[in-house]
Amino acid sequence: AITTNDATLAQQLRRLRNYGALRKNEHELPGYNSRLDELQAAVLRVKLQYLAEWTRQRRQLAAWYTAYLADIPGLRLPAVVAGAEPVWHLYVVHTARRDALRQHLAAHGIETLVHYPTPPHLQPAYAGLGLGAGVLPIAEELAATCLSLPLWPGMAEAAVAQVAQVVRSF
Repeated sequence: AITTNDATLAQQLRRLRNYGALRKNEHELPGYNSRLDELQAAVLRVKLQYLAEWTRQRRQLAAWYTAYLADIPGLRLPAVVAGAEPVWHLYVVHTARRDALRQHLAAHGIETLVHYPTPPHLQPAYAGLGLGAGVLPIAEELAATCLSLPLWPGMAEAAVAQVAQVVRSF
């Protein structure tokens, strides 16, 4: 913990502790994630015994998503390189109609997330690099089209099938 009576320094330190951001998805400085305290470490130490099972479940969920969503035109599924074994922290699909699909899913009670909606080179923290819009078009396209579908240990196949059914009805 850090204490200060300097408001400017306090603001700067708040940015640094959260990847350089004061507001979600807007990074003004290169920063860090330094938020693991002793209590969180103790909880994670207990949870560590479940990691293998949770990873197995996440892999199964991803396999179900891939099977249920494989033939939907305009929906790009995550690619897995031969020999890789992802743990599927997220199941991110891509579609040019991301925002409309997200609204459609929300209207059916399905929460989705957009992780990293602004590519790093367009964050204020990296403005000094001179990499404006259009310089990294693939990064910009990925940021504009990514959508994280629900995925958590304990999620049932029926829930994955329901998400897939709503995606198909879009």
